[in-house]
Amino acid sequence: MATVRVVIAEKHLKEAAAMAASGETPPDGFHIFSDERAQGLRLVVQKNRASWVVKYKGWSKTIGWVYPDDNRPLKTASAARDLVPVVKAILDEDADQLEPFLTARHNGRDNKSAREEMRPVVKTWTLQECADAMIEARTKTTSSSPLRKASVDEIRRTLRRDEMKDLVGAPVATMKRGEVEKVRDKIEAAAGISAAKKCVSNIRSIMSYCCEYKSGDSGLDHKDMWWELLKTDSKINARTRTPTIPEIVKTLNLAAHYLHVSLPGRVDGKHGVRDNVYAGFWWLVLTAQRTSAALALKKVDFYPDPRDPDYYLAAWDEGVTKNKKTHVLPVPRRAVDHMLPLMEAAADHGSDWAFPSERGSEENDIHINRTAVRQLIVRLEGNDNLMRGKDEARNLLAELGIAHWAPHDLRRSITAAMDDAGIPGGASAILAHEVRLSEHLGEDALTEAQREEWLATRMAKITRLAYGGGAFLKLKKTAMIVWTDAVLDAWEAIQAPEAVELQAAA
Repeated sequence: MATVRVVIAEKHLKEAAAMAASGETPPDGFHIFSDERAQGLRLVVQKNRASWVVKYKGWSKTIGWVYPDDNRPLKTASAARDLVPVVKAILDEDADQLEPFLTARHNGRDNKSAREEMRPVVKTWTLQECADAMIEARTKTTSSSPLRKASVDEIRRTLRRDEMKDLVGAPVATMKRGEVEKVRDKIEAAAGISAAKKCVSNIRSIMSYCCEYKSGDSGLDHKDMWWELLKTDSKINARTRTPTIPEIVKTLNLAAHYLHVSLPGRVDGKHGVRDNVYAGFWWLVLTAQRTSAALALKKVDFYPDPRDPDYYLAAWDEGVTKNKKTHVLPVPRRAVDHMLPLMEAAADHGSDWAFPSERGSEENDIHINRTAVRQLIVRLEGNDNLMRGKDEARNLLAELGIAHWAPHDLRRSITAAMDDAGIPGGASAILAHEVRLSEHLGEDALTEAQREEWLATRMAKITRLAYGGGAFLKLKKTAMIVWTDAVLDAWEAIQAPEAVELQAAA
Protein backbone atom coordinates (compact mmCIF):
# COMPACT_ATOMS: atom_id res chain seq x y z
CA MET A 1 0.00 0.00 0.00
CA ALA A 2 1.52 3.34 -1.12
CA THR A 3 0.88 6.42 1.03
CA VAL A 4 2.02 9.80 -0.31
CA ARG A 5 1.93 12.93 1.86
CA VAL A 6 1.06 15.96 -0.27
CA VAL A 7 -0.97 19.12 -0.28
CA ILE A 8 -3.80 17.52 -2.23
CA ALA A 9 -4.49 19.55 -5.39
CA GLU A 10 -6.41 19.26 -8.65
CA LYS A 11 -3.68 17.14 -10.28
CA HIS A 12 -3.96 14.55 -7.47
CA LEU A 13 -7.73 14.33 -7.92
CA LYS A 14 -7.28 13.72 -11.66
CA GLU A 15 -4.62 11.11 -10.98
CA ALA A 16 -6.83 9.35 -8.41
CA ALA A 17 -9.85 9.38 -10.74
CA ALA A 18 -7.80 7.97 -13.63
CA MET A 19 -6.39 5.17 -11.43
CA ALA A 20 -9.86 4.23 -10.24
CA ALA A 21 -11.40 4.44 -13.72
CA SER A 22 -8.74 2.09 -15.15
CA GLY A 23 -10.31 -0.79 -13.29
CA GLU A 24 -6.91 -1.97 -12.08
CA THR A 25 -6.15 -2.70 -8.47
CA PRO A 26 -3.34 -0.53 -7.04
CA PRO A 27 -0.35 -2.35 -5.53
CA ASP A 28 -1.30 -3.82 -2.17
CA GLY A 29 -4.90 -2.88 -2.89
CA PHE A 30 -4.73 0.84 -2.02
CA HIS A 31 -3.01 4.06 -3.05
CA ILE A 32 -3.40 6.89 -0.52
CA PHE A 33 -2.81 10.64 -0.83
CA SER A 34 -2.51 12.00 2.73
CA ASP A 35 -3.28 15.73 2.94
CA GLU A 36 -0.67 17.93 4.69
CA ARG A 37 -3.11 20.76 5.34
CA ALA A 38 -6.04 18.96 6.99
CA GLN A 39 -4.86 16.39 9.50
CA GLY A 40 -6.60 13.04 8.99
CA LEU A 41 -7.91 13.80 5.48
CA ARG A 42 -7.00 11.15 2.91
CA LEU A 43 -7.80 10.50 -0.73
CA VAL A 44 -7.96 6.71 -0.98
CA VAL A 45 -7.79 4.98 -4.38
CA GLN A 46 -8.97 1.41 -4.85
CA LYS A 47 -10.11 -0.60 -7.83
CA ASN A 48 -13.00 1.28 -9.48
CA ARG A 49 -13.30 3.94 -6.78
CA ALA A 50 -11.55 6.93 -5.20
CA SER A 51 -12.95 8.27 -1.94
CA TRP A 52 -12.35 10.99 0.62
CA VAL A 53 -11.75 9.48 4.07
CA VAL A 54 -11.36 11.18 7.44
CA LYS A 55 -9.16 9.17 9.79
CA TYR A 56 -9.73 10.30 13.36
CA LYS A 57 -9.06 8.48 16.60
CA GLY A 58 -10.42 4.98 16.00
CA TRP A 59 -12.60 5.94 13.03
CA SER A 60 -12.12 5.93 9.28
CA LYS A 61 -15.17 7.59 7.77
CA THR A 62 -15.88 8.05 4.06
CA ILE A 63 -17.25 11.56 3.50
CA GLY A 64 -17.49 11.71 -0.31
CA TRP A 65 -16.27 10.42 -3.66
CA VAL A 66 -14.01 11.58 -6.45
CA TYR A 67 -14.82 8.52 -8.58
CA PRO A 68 -17.43 7.43 -9.47
CA ASP A 69 -19.31 10.71 -9.25
CA ASP A 70 -22.87 9.40 -9.00
CA ASN A 71 -22.79 8.95 -5.23
CA ARG A 72 -22.02 11.87 -2.88
CA PRO A 73 -19.55 13.59 -5.20
CA LEU A 74 -16.88 15.73 -3.54
CA LYS A 75 -14.86 17.23 -6.38
CA THR A 76 -12.41 19.65 -4.76
CA ALA A 77 -9.84 19.36 -2.00
CA SER A 78 -11.05 22.61 -0.41
CA ALA A 79 -14.61 21.23 -0.09
CA ALA A 80 -13.27 18.08 1.54
CA ARG A 81 -11.09 20.11 3.93
CA ASP A 82 -14.08 22.22 4.99
CA LEU A 83 -15.84 19.05 6.15
CA VAL A 84 -12.98 17.69 8.27
CA PRO A 85 -13.42 19.78 11.47
CA VAL A 86 -17.20 19.35 11.38
CA VAL A 87 -16.89 15.58 10.93
CA LYS A 88 -14.44 15.35 13.84
CA ALA A 89 -16.76 17.36 16.08
CA ILE A 90 -19.71 15.12 15.26
CA LEU A 91 -17.63 12.01 15.94
CA ASP A 92 -16.71 13.41 19.32
CA GLU A 93 -20.34 14.14 20.17
CA ASP A 94 -22.23 11.18 18.66
CA ALA A 95 -20.84 9.03 15.86
CA ASP A 96 -24.35 7.88 14.91
CA GLN A 97 -25.12 11.43 13.80
CA LEU A 98 -22.50 11.47 11.05
CA GLU A 99 -24.60 9.64 8.48
CA PRO A 100 -27.65 11.95 8.88
CA PHE A 101 -25.27 14.93 8.61
CA LEU A 102 -23.63 13.66 5.42
CA THR A 103 -27.02 12.89 3.90
CA ALA A 104 -28.18 16.46 4.47
CA ARG A 105 -24.81 17.90 3.38
CA HIS A 106 -24.83 16.05 0.06
CA ASN A 107 -28.44 17.07 -0.49
CA GLY A 108 -27.31 20.66 -0.86
CA ARG A 109 -27.23 21.94 2.71
CA ASP A 110 -24.24 23.87 4.02
CA ASN A 111 -22.46 22.64 7.15
CA LYS A 112 -24.57 24.76 9.51
CA SER A 113 -27.92 23.76 7.97
CA ALA A 114 -26.94 20.10 7.76
CA ARG A 115 -26.12 20.06 11.47
CA GLU A 116 -29.41 21.74 12.31
CA GLU A 117 -31.32 19.10 10.35
CA MET A 118 -29.74 16.21 12.19
CA ARG A 119 -32.10 14.18 14.34
CA PRO A 120 -31.30 11.87 17.23
CA VAL A 121 -30.68 8.30 16.07
CA VAL A 122 -33.36 6.41 17.95
CA LYS A 123 -32.49 2.89 19.03
CA THR A 124 -35.82 1.97 20.61
CA TRP A 125 -38.32 -0.42 19.02
CA THR A 126 -39.96 0.09 15.66
CA LEU A 127 -43.68 -0.43 15.13
CA GLN A 128 -42.93 -3.90 13.75
CA GLU A 129 -40.85 -4.81 16.80
CA CYS A 130 -43.60 -3.54 19.09
CA ALA A 131 -46.19 -5.63 17.25
CA ASP A 132 -43.99 -8.74 17.40
CA ALA A 133 -43.49 -8.28 21.14
CA MET A 134 -47.21 -7.86 21.79
CA ILE A 135 -48.15 -10.89 19.69
CA GLU A 136 -45.53 -13.06 21.36
CA ALA A 137 -46.69 -12.06 24.84
CA ARG A 138 -50.41 -12.24 24.20
CA THR A 139 -50.36 -15.63 22.48
CA LYS A 140 -48.74 -17.33 25.47
CA THR A 141 -50.95 -19.60 27.55
CA THR A 142 -50.13 -17.43 30.56
CA SER A 143 -51.43 -14.21 29.00
CA SER A 144 -54.15 -12.45 30.98
CA SER A 145 -55.55 -11.02 27.74
CA PRO A 146 -54.85 -13.56 24.99
CA LEU A 147 -55.18 -12.71 21.31
CA ARG A 148 -57.26 -14.94 19.07
CA LYS A 149 -55.56 -16.26 15.95
CA ALA A 150 -57.93 -14.16 13.82
CA SER A 151 -56.77 -11.04 15.66
CA VAL A 152 -53.12 -11.92 15.16
CA ASP A 153 -53.75 -12.48 11.46
CA GLU A 154 -55.53 -9.13 11.20
CA ILE A 155 -52.64 -7.28 12.87
CA ARG A 156 -50.14 -8.88 10.52
CA ARG A 157 -52.28 -8.11 7.48
CA THR A 158 -52.43 -4.47 8.52
CA LEU A 159 -48.66 -4.23 8.90
CA ARG A 160 -48.10 -5.87 5.50
CA ARG A 161 -50.12 -3.26 3.62
CA ASP A 162 -48.14 -1.28 1.07
CA GLU A 163 -49.34 1.96 2.66
CA MET A 164 -47.73 0.91 5.97
CA LYS A 165 -44.21 0.29 4.63
CA ASP A 166 -42.77 3.57 5.93
CA LEU A 167 -44.37 3.20 9.37
CA VAL A 168 -43.51 -0.39 10.25
CA GLY A 169 -39.76 0.27 10.26
CA ALA A 170 -39.99 3.59 12.09
CA PRO A 171 -39.26 3.90 15.83
CA VAL A 172 -42.58 4.41 17.61
CA ALA A 173 -40.94 6.89 19.98
CA THR A 174 -40.47 9.37 17.12
CA MET A 175 -43.73 8.64 15.31
CA LYS A 176 -46.16 11.52 14.93
CA ARG A 177 -49.93 11.45 14.95
CA GLY A 178 -50.07 13.22 11.59
CA GLU A 179 -47.90 10.53 9.98
CA VAL A 180 -50.31 7.80 11.05
CA GLU A 181 -53.32 9.82 9.92
CA LYS A 182 -51.82 10.16 6.42
CA VAL A 183 -51.36 6.40 6.26
CA ARG A 184 -54.91 5.88 7.54
CA ASP A 185 -56.27 8.08 4.76
CA LYS A 186 -54.23 6.27 2.10
CA ILE A 187 -55.57 2.91 3.30
CA GLU A 188 -59.15 4.20 3.26
CA ALA A 189 -58.69 5.44 -0.31
CA ALA A 190 -57.14 2.15 -1.44
CA ALA A 191 -59.04 -0.46 0.55
CA GLY A 192 -62.04 1.18 2.19
CA ILE A 193 -63.27 2.40 5.55
CA SER A 194 -63.12 -0.99 7.27
CA ALA A 195 -59.42 -1.44 6.48
CA ALA A 196 -58.68 2.10 7.71
CA LYS A 197 -60.50 1.44 10.98
CA LYS A 198 -58.56 -1.78 11.50
CA CYS A 199 -55.31 0.11 10.87
CA VAL A 200 -56.15 2.67 13.56
CA SER A 201 -57.38 0.05 16.02
CA ASN A 202 -54.33 -2.18 15.57
CA ILE A 203 -51.83 0.66 15.93
CA ARG A 204 -53.59 1.85 19.11
CA SER A 205 -53.48 -1.67 20.56
CA ILE A 206 -49.80 -2.20 19.71
CA MET A 207 -48.63 1.11 21.10
CA SER A 208 -50.79 0.95 24.23
CA TYR A 209 -49.44 -2.52 25.02
CA CYS A 210 -45.82 -1.41 24.65
CA CYS A 211 -46.39 1.78 26.60
CA GLU A 212 -47.84 -0.23 29.47
CA TYR A 213 -45.51 -3.23 29.47
CA LYS A 214 -42.42 -2.35 27.36
CA SER A 215 -41.85 1.35 27.95
CA GLY A 216 -38.07 1.08 28.11
CA ASP A 217 -37.72 -0.95 24.93
CA SER A 218 -40.29 1.02 22.97
CA GLY A 219 -39.48 4.49 24.28
CA LEU A 220 -43.20 5.18 24.82
CA ASP A 221 -44.42 7.05 27.88
CA HIS A 222 -47.90 7.48 29.36
CA LYS A 223 -47.38 11.27 29.52
CA ASP A 224 -48.03 11.56 25.78
CA MET A 225 -50.32 8.76 24.62
CA TRP A 226 -51.25 10.58 21.41
CA TRP A 227 -52.19 7.35 19.64
CA GLU A 228 -55.27 7.07 21.86
CA LEU A 229 -56.63 10.08 19.96
CA LEU A 230 -56.39 8.32 16.59
CA LYS A 231 -59.81 7.96 14.98
CA THR A 232 -61.50 7.63 11.62
CA ASP A 233 -64.10 10.16 10.61
CA SER A 234 -65.98 7.72 8.42
CA LYS A 235 -68.59 5.16 9.28
CA ILE A 236 -69.29 1.84 7.66
CA ASN A 237 -72.81 1.77 6.32
CA ALA A 238 -74.75 -1.33 7.24
CA ARG A 239 -74.42 -3.92 4.49
CA THR A 240 -77.64 -5.18 2.99
CA ARG A 241 -76.27 -7.49 0.31
CA THR A 242 -78.21 -10.74 0.45
CA PRO A 243 -77.33 -13.08 -2.41
CA THR A 244 -80.18 -15.41 -3.32
CA ILE A 245 -79.71 -19.16 -3.47
CA PRO A 246 -79.85 -19.14 -7.32
CA GLU A 247 -77.14 -16.45 -7.36
CA ILE A 248 -75.03 -18.43 -4.91
CA VAL A 249 -75.16 -21.68 -6.89
CA LYS A 250 -74.52 -19.87 -10.18
CA THR A 251 -71.38 -18.42 -8.60
CA LEU A 252 -70.34 -21.89 -7.44
CA ASN A 253 -71.00 -23.30 -10.89
CA LEU A 254 -68.89 -20.58 -12.48
CA ALA A 255 -66.08 -21.26 -10.01
CA ALA A 256 -66.24 -24.99 -10.81
CA HIS A 257 -65.64 -24.27 -14.49
CA TYR A 258 -62.41 -22.39 -13.67
CA LEU A 259 -61.00 -25.28 -11.66
CA HIS A 260 -59.64 -26.46 -15.00
CA VAL A 261 -58.95 -23.33 -17.05
CA SER A 262 -57.48 -19.88 -16.53
CA LEU A 263 -59.69 -16.86 -15.95
CA PRO A 264 -59.91 -14.32 -18.78
CA GLY A 265 -57.16 -11.76 -18.39
CA ARG A 266 -55.08 -13.69 -15.87
CA VAL A 267 -51.43 -13.41 -16.89
CA ASP A 268 -49.92 -16.10 -14.66
CA GLY A 269 -51.34 -19.03 -16.68
CA LYS A 270 -52.67 -20.77 -13.56
CA HIS A 271 -56.10 -22.29 -13.20
CA GLY A 272 -58.60 -19.70 -12.08
CA VAL A 273 -59.71 -21.54 -8.93
CA ARG A 274 -57.71 -23.91 -6.72
CA ASP A 275 -59.26 -27.10 -5.36
CA ASN A 276 -58.71 -26.20 -1.72
CA VAL A 277 -60.24 -22.74 -2.15
CA TYR A 278 -63.20 -24.18 -4.02
CA ALA A 279 -63.78 -26.71 -1.23
CA GLY A 280 -63.58 -23.92 1.35
CA PHE A 281 -66.03 -21.86 -0.70
CA TRP A 282 -68.57 -24.68 -0.66
CA TRP A 283 -68.07 -25.16 3.08
CA LEU A 284 -68.85 -21.49 3.69
CA VAL A 285 -71.98 -21.76 1.57
CA LEU A 286 -73.29 -24.87 3.32
CA THR A 287 -72.51 -23.74 6.87
CA ALA A 288 -72.65 -19.90 6.62
CA GLN A 289 -70.06 -19.62 9.39
CA ARG A 290 -67.77 -16.62 9.71
CA THR A 291 -65.04 -17.05 7.12
CA SER A 292 -61.99 -17.16 9.40
CA ALA A 293 -63.59 -19.62 11.81
CA ALA A 294 -65.16 -21.82 9.12
CA LEU A 295 -61.85 -22.40 7.36
CA ALA A 296 -60.07 -23.13 10.67
CA LEU A 297 -61.70 -26.57 10.86
CA LYS A 298 -59.50 -29.46 11.91
CA LYS A 299 -60.01 -32.84 10.31
CA VAL A 300 -60.43 -34.49 13.70
CA ASP A 301 -63.28 -32.10 14.49
CA PHE A 302 -65.44 -33.20 11.55
CA TYR A 303 -66.69 -36.75 12.04
CA PRO A 304 -69.86 -38.93 12.00
CA ASP A 305 -72.24 -38.20 14.86
CA PRO A 306 -72.05 -41.36 17.00
CA ARG A 307 -75.66 -40.82 18.12
CA ASP A 308 -77.23 -40.00 14.77
CA PRO A 309 -76.00 -41.63 11.51
CA ASP A 310 -77.78 -38.96 9.45
CA TYR A 311 -75.33 -36.26 10.57
CA TYR A 312 -71.69 -35.35 11.01
CA LEU A 313 -70.57 -33.01 13.76
CA ALA A 314 -68.25 -30.06 13.07
CA ALA A 315 -66.68 -28.27 16.04
CA TRP A 316 -64.61 -25.16 16.65
CA ASP A 317 -62.64 -24.39 19.79
CA GLU A 318 -63.51 -21.33 21.84
CA GLY A 319 -60.34 -19.58 20.68
CA VAL A 320 -61.51 -19.68 17.05
CA THR A 321 -65.03 -18.29 17.21
CA LYS A 322 -65.74 -14.57 17.51
CA ASN A 323 -67.87 -14.99 20.63
CA LYS A 324 -65.10 -17.11 22.22
CA LYS A 325 -67.49 -20.00 22.82
CA THR A 326 -67.04 -23.56 21.64
CA HIS A 327 -69.42 -24.09 18.70
CA VAL A 328 -70.71 -27.45 17.47
CA LEU A 329 -72.67 -27.70 14.23
CA PRO A 330 -74.59 -30.76 12.97
CA VAL A 331 -74.09 -31.24 9.22
CA PRO A 332 -76.70 -33.33 7.34
CA ARG A 333 -75.46 -36.43 5.54
CA ARG A 334 -76.43 -35.07 2.11
CA ALA A 335 -74.22 -32.03 2.65
CA VAL A 336 -71.45 -34.24 4.02
CA ASP A 337 -71.57 -36.50 0.95
CA HIS A 338 -71.20 -33.40 -1.23
CA MET A 339 -68.30 -31.98 0.81
CA LEU A 340 -66.13 -35.05 1.35
CA PRO A 341 -64.96 -35.46 -2.30
CA LEU A 342 -64.19 -31.72 -2.46
CA MET A 343 -62.15 -31.92 0.73
CA GLU A 344 -60.36 -35.00 -0.58
CA ALA A 345 -59.38 -33.12 -3.75
CA ALA A 346 -57.87 -30.21 -1.81
CA ALA A 347 -54.08 -30.01 -1.76
CA ASP A 348 -52.76 -31.93 1.24
CA HIS A 349 -49.32 -32.41 2.74
CA GLY A 350 -50.49 -34.53 5.66
CA SER A 351 -52.16 -31.44 7.11
CA ASP A 352 -54.31 -31.46 10.23
CA TRP A 353 -56.64 -28.93 8.58
CA ALA A 354 -59.76 -29.73 6.56
CA PHE A 355 -58.85 -26.94 4.11
CA PRO A 356 -55.05 -26.85 4.01
CA SER A 357 -53.13 -24.11 2.29
CA GLU A 358 -50.88 -24.97 -0.65
CA ARG A 359 -48.28 -22.72 0.96
CA GLY A 360 -48.19 -24.95 4.02
CA SER A 361 -45.84 -27.80 4.81
CA GLU A 362 -45.25 -30.36 7.52
CA GLU A 363 -43.15 -27.80 9.38
CA ASN A 364 -45.61 -24.93 8.82
CA ASP A 365 -49.09 -26.44 8.71
CA ILE A 366 -51.58 -23.70 7.81
CA HIS A 367 -55.10 -23.56 6.40
CA ILE A 368 -56.32 -21.30 3.62
CA ASN A 369 -57.17 -17.85 4.89
CA ARG A 370 -60.33 -15.84 4.46
CA THR A 371 -58.76 -13.63 1.82
CA ALA A 372 -58.41 -16.60 -0.53
CA VAL A 373 -62.17 -17.19 -0.68
CA ARG A 374 -63.02 -13.50 -0.93
CA GLN A 375 -60.45 -13.18 -3.71
CA LEU A 376 -62.13 -16.01 -5.62
CA ILE A 377 -65.20 -13.81 -6.11
CA VAL A 378 -63.04 -10.80 -6.96
CA ARG A 379 -61.30 -12.81 -9.67
CA LEU A 380 -64.60 -13.95 -11.13
CA GLU A 381 -65.34 -10.26 -11.44
CA GLY A 382 -62.05 -9.65 -13.30
CA ASN A 383 -60.89 -7.29 -10.59
CA ASP A 384 -57.76 -8.64 -8.93
CA ASN A 385 -54.29 -7.13 -9.31
CA LEU A 386 -53.27 -9.43 -12.17
CA MET A 387 -56.44 -8.72 -14.18
CA ARG A 388 -57.54 -5.18 -13.41
CA GLY A 389 -57.41 -2.97 -16.49
CA LYS A 390 -56.59 -5.82 -18.89
CA ASP A 391 -58.62 -5.90 -22.09
CA GLU A 392 -59.27 -9.63 -21.73
CA ALA A 393 -60.56 -9.39 -18.14
CA ARG A 394 -64.33 -9.76 -17.77
CA ASN A 395 -66.81 -9.46 -14.93
CA LEU A 396 -68.21 -12.94 -15.27
CA LEU A 397 -70.65 -12.50 -12.40
CA ALA A 398 -72.13 -9.35 -13.91
CA GLU A 399 -72.53 -11.16 -17.23
CA LEU A 400 -74.73 -13.65 -15.38
CA GLY A 401 -76.70 -10.85 -13.75
CA ILE A 402 -75.13 -11.40 -10.31
CA ALA A 403 -74.20 -8.36 -8.21
CA HIS A 404 -71.01 -8.36 -6.16
CA TRP A 405 -71.26 -10.30 -2.90
CA ALA A 406 -68.87 -11.56 -0.25
CA PRO A 407 -68.81 -14.73 1.87
CA HIS A 408 -70.00 -12.87 4.96
CA ASP A 409 -73.20 -11.97 3.10
CA LEU A 410 -74.21 -15.63 3.28
CA ARG A 411 -75.18 -15.02 6.89
CA ARG A 412 -77.94 -12.67 5.73
CA SER A 413 -78.96 -15.18 3.07
CA ILE A 414 -79.44 -17.98 5.57
CA THR A 415 -81.31 -15.64 7.92
CA ALA A 416 -83.72 -14.75 5.10
CA ALA A 417 -84.15 -18.45 4.26
CA MET A 418 -84.93 -19.32 7.87
CA ASP A 419 -87.46 -16.49 8.08
CA ASP A 420 -89.15 -17.78 4.93
CA ALA A 421 -89.22 -21.29 6.38
CA GLY A 422 -90.89 -20.06 9.58
CA ILE A 423 -87.96 -20.88 11.87
CA PRO A 424 -86.32 -17.50 12.52
CA GLY A 425 -84.39 -18.88 15.49
CA GLY A 426 -82.70 -21.41 13.23
CA ALA A 427 -80.29 -18.87 11.76
CA SER A 428 -79.12 -17.75 15.19
CA ALA A 429 -78.52 -21.37 16.17
CA ILE A 430 -76.45 -22.13 13.08
CA LEU A 431 -74.54 -18.85 13.16
CA ALA A 432 -73.59 -19.20 16.83
CA HIS A 433 -75.30 -15.93 17.73
CA GLU A 434 -76.89 -17.43 20.81
CA VAL A 435 -74.44 -20.19 21.66
CA ARG A 436 -73.54 -20.22 25.33
CA LEU A 437 -71.67 -23.49 25.56
CA SER A 438 -68.14 -22.87 26.77
CA GLU A 439 -65.67 -25.63 27.26
CA HIS A 440 -62.15 -25.68 25.89
CA LEU A 441 -61.74 -28.86 23.88
CA GLY A 442 -58.13 -29.26 24.96
CA GLU A 443 -55.19 -30.22 22.77
CA ASP A 444 -51.87 -30.61 24.48
CA ALA A 445 -48.63 -31.94 23.09
CA LEU A 446 -49.21 -35.66 22.59
CA THR A 447 -47.08 -38.70 22.13
CA GLU A 448 -48.11 -41.08 19.36
CA ALA A 449 -49.33 -43.53 21.98
CA GLN A 450 -51.60 -40.91 23.54
CA ARG A 451 -53.20 -39.72 20.30
CA GLU A 452 -55.84 -42.44 19.85
CA GLU A 453 -57.07 -42.02 23.41
CA TRP A 454 -57.03 -38.24 23.06
CA LEU A 455 -59.01 -38.38 19.81
CA ALA A 456 -61.71 -40.56 21.37
CA THR A 457 -61.91 -38.26 24.38
CA ARG A 458 -62.11 -35.17 22.18
CA MET A 459 -64.92 -36.62 20.08
CA ALA A 460 -66.82 -37.64 23.18
CA LYS A 461 -66.47 -34.13 24.56
CA ILE A 462 -67.69 -32.54 21.31
CA THR A 463 -70.65 -34.94 21.17
CA ARG A 464 -71.54 -34.18 24.79
CA LEU A 465 -71.41 -30.46 24.07
CA ALA A 466 -73.62 -30.89 21.00
CA TYR A 467 -76.27 -32.89 22.82
CA GLY A 468 -76.00 -30.86 26.00
CA GLY A 469 -78.19 -28.22 24.35
CA GLY A 470 -81.20 -30.52 24.09
CA ALA A 471 -83.79 -28.83 21.89
CA PHE A 472 -81.08 -26.42 20.78
CA LEU A 473 -79.39 -29.20 18.79
CA LYS A 474 -82.76 -30.15 17.30
CA LEU A 475 -83.21 -26.57 16.11
CA LYS A 476 -79.76 -26.59 14.54
CA LYS A 477 -80.52 -29.84 12.71
CA THR A 478 -83.84 -28.56 11.41
CA ALA A 479 -82.31 -25.32 10.20
CA MET A 480 -79.32 -27.04 8.58
CA ILE A 481 -81.61 -29.46 6.71
CA VAL A 482 -83.70 -26.58 5.36
CA TRP A 483 -80.68 -24.54 4.26
CA THR A 484 -78.43 -27.25 2.82
CA ASP A 485 -81.30 -28.96 0.99
CA ALA A 486 -82.28 -25.65 -0.59
CA VAL A 487 -78.71 -25.02 -1.74
CA LEU A 488 -78.10 -28.56 -3.02
CA ASP A 489 -81.51 -28.74 -4.75
CA ALA A 490 -80.65 -25.55 -6.61
CA TRP A 491 -77.16 -26.87 -7.38
CA GLU A 492 -78.48 -30.14 -8.82
CA ALA A 493 -81.06 -28.27 -10.88
CA ILE A 494 -78.44 -26.04 -12.48
CA GLN A 495 -76.40 -29.07 -13.50
CA ALA A 496 -79.14 -30.08 -15.98
CA PRO A 497 -77.89 -29.09 -19.47
CA GLU A 498 -80.99 -27.05 -20.23
CA ALA A 499 -80.55 -25.03 -17.04
CA VAL A 500 -76.89 -24.11 -17.49
CA GLU A 501 -76.43 -20.41 -18.20
CA LEU A 502 -72.69 -20.13 -18.56
CA GLN A 503 -72.28 -18.21 -21.79
CA ALA A 504 -69.88 -15.94 -19.91
CA ALA A 505 -67.68 -18.89 -19.01
CA ALA A 506 -67.70 -20.49 -22.45
